[in-house]
Amino acid sequence: MASPLDAAWQSAIRLALRDYPALASREPEAFEHVATAIAAGALPAHAAELVLAWAVAAGDPTAAARFEREVAGELAAAARKIDPAPAFVDEVRQAALVRLVVAEPPAPPRIAGYRGTGPLRGWAALAALRVALNARRARRPEAAVDVLGELVDREPDPELRTMKSLYRAEFSAALSAALVALPDRQRAVLRLRFVERLELAQIGKLYGVHESTASRWVTAAADAVAADARRRLVSQLSVGASSVDSIARMVASSLDLSIARLLGTV
Repeated sequence: MASPLDAAWQSAIRLALRDYPALASREPEAFEHVATAIAAGALPAHAAELVLAWAVAAGDPTAAARFEREVAGELAAAARKIDPAPAFVDEVRQAALVRLVVAEPPAPPRIAGYRGTGPLRGWAALAALRVALNARRARRPEAAVDVLGELVDREPDPELRTMKSLYRAEFSAALSAALVALPDRQRAVLRLRFVERLELAQIGKLYGVHESTASRWVTAAADAVAADARRRLVSQLSVGASSVDSIARMVASSLDLSIARLLGTV
């Protein structure tokens, strides 16, 4: 069946599709997607962006990585309009990417709704602004939240429960400092995994990597937090060598939940 698109649109789409060779056989789908966007007012200047958005929604890892690179600055700038704190900006940037790129079946990813009536960067920035506003409304004052209290109460090991109760403030401070000290990507993947509750395959898709790579990233980031928190606690509490193993067990115990609680408050 002949495409309803004129020659200029077809040429622009085919040119853009060269960047995503894995989708070459799905050219008719790209044409159909763009035709729908044209009916909604798409402009020829945004043909390549329409193809990029379609490719991201289609699950192409090259497109996902390119989309993140191209809109990262706009997402961060939108978040800074609401709160310039680096932790807040990082949270919003990641949450906005998840909101736009990760599908919630049976619905497609929200990026499929981009219609090319304006720049893709501006469209993504508006989405990030909405995420930032919602995040600001949802935030609770950190001073009023005992993020580890529940974990202490639920600890089945009497020795660890006692240690966590005695050193709750120090434990929380050490974990928080270890999380802040992480490189941006490591902190981001921990938030995606333990706060946003994304599957490893979804994290991999977001970053354009295989699920196994995403798994290694999450494990390495969690291990880095545990090691740094343990070091900080040993130094802060000035404990002897006999207590180091107990501190290591305390840090390792419920580490995933501790990370989720702490990252969920910043």
